[in-house]
Amino acid sequence: MSKLSPARKLALDVLMEADRRGMYARDVLSSRASAKAIDQRDSAFAARLALGVAATQGILDELLDQFLDKPKKVAPRVRMALRISAFEMLYLHTPGRVAVSQGVELVRSGAKSAAGLANAVLHKVADNVDDFAAAVDADESERRLVRLSRLMGLPRWLCARIMASFDTPEGALNFAGNLAPAPLALHENAFATKPDPYISQLVAPVFPGCHAPVDAQVTVASGVFERAAGVASDLNAQLIATAATRPGSCLEIGAGRGTKTYVMMCQAKRTGYERQHTALDLHDRKCDLNLARLHKAGIQGVRTVSGDACELDEVLTSFDAMLGEPVMFDTVFIDAPCSGTGTMRRHPEIPWRLAESDVTCELPKLQLTMLKEASARVAVGGELIYATCSVFDEENAQVVDAFLASSEGAGFSVAPLSEAQILQLPEFAQAKKLVCVRQNDRGLFQSVPVNADSYDGHFCARLVRQ
Repeated sequence: MSKLSPARKLALDVLMEADRRGMYARDVLSSRASAKAIDQRDSAFAARLALGVAATQGILDELLDQFLDKPKKVAPRVRMALRISAFEMLYLHTPGRVAVSQGVELVRSGAKSAAGLANAVLHKVADNVDDFAAAVDADESERRLVRLSRLMGLPRWLCARIMASFDTPEGALNFAGNLAPAPLALHENAFATKPDPYISQLVAPVFPGCHAPVDAQVTVASGVFERAAGVASDLNAQLIATAATRPGSCLEIGAGRGTKTYVMMCQAKRTGYERQHTALDLHDRKCDLNLARLHKAGIQGVRTVSGDACELDEVLTSFDAMLGEPVMFDTVFIDAPCSGTGTMRRHPEIPWRLAESDVTCELPKLQLTMLKEASARVAVGGELIYATCSVFDEENAQVVDAFLASSEGAGFSVAPLSEAQILQLPEFAQAKKLVCVRQNDRGLFQSVPVNADSYDGHFCARLVRQ
């Protein structure tokens, strides 16, 4: 009987807690003290297993169910342990004898009576994993799609959509970087009263405030986030938040926990822009978290409000009452709810929580409604900025075009993101260059994570009111 590794046990505990509480595995990992108590290498391996299983769970179940007599009757903890072992064999290429032995012990740790089942099933997985990866069981007409789906760890419908978005199968395969850790970038606090010891030793920022890439383990261990000296933010997300930073009043819709709020306020501080910022989110708790982080960082002057952005007049009733007329904003920035397909490496559960109809129908409908509602609050000469972290046109350019074709969008036109006011400042020249290479002929920003070293997939449209 082999000794169960602490990394595998931690990965199982994390996945079960995430499943039970409906959380992302990454968030559970961040909050568990046990992840910090074990050896750093074990902790990193546990994270690799937990995030990998979360990303490929549907494929792993397809593999396991071939060898289970009664798949629906397998206890959740036993199935999760089997997934971990199957993930090791299919994606990490762990030797079968090691993966099987550890998988059996992992099952035994929570269900001794199921150890025999685990031993039989995992030996069959070990014997057949290469054929499964090659999709020899699939019809010849679908074999290529099934093989790519299994290699990428994605549902077939999503794999097919990604393949259609690239010129070659190799291009689609590069998107399989969603199984590798995403690079980390941070944004430096412009309101800090003294230099931070960790940030001070970093190389010069890519553009003001943006340090990318930074070593994830070293950065987290430095305590820079606990000190509020910086915030983790993808480089492409920072480019969008920076370009959206303008003088005057701003209504930020879909502020969440406030990462882009933080970046925009810091960039306004660096440029000397006078700014009145209102951050709106559907959830009270996220508004509270946003304010708490801003205040810890020494950032004042942001108002938060909770409510449904599809009912903006109702949300802004008190603002309108104080002014005696509908309040208008120089900038309305929408960080729209979306499929999140540009950020699957950070939230690997995304593919298995999505339905194709979400991308083709439900989300675009919601996004268009939000754009129409928000447009009524943009002052003449102001800007309506629409952003997602999706890589699909249905949620991006098609939503923008539908808005422009509507009566609400009649007074707006697309303006290149690279021509945003802040990007014309000399110190932001590099940011402008980075935006330009991610921008199409219409001036719409779209980044795609084409390999493991790429930053996330983001879209942004800058719409100016005449």
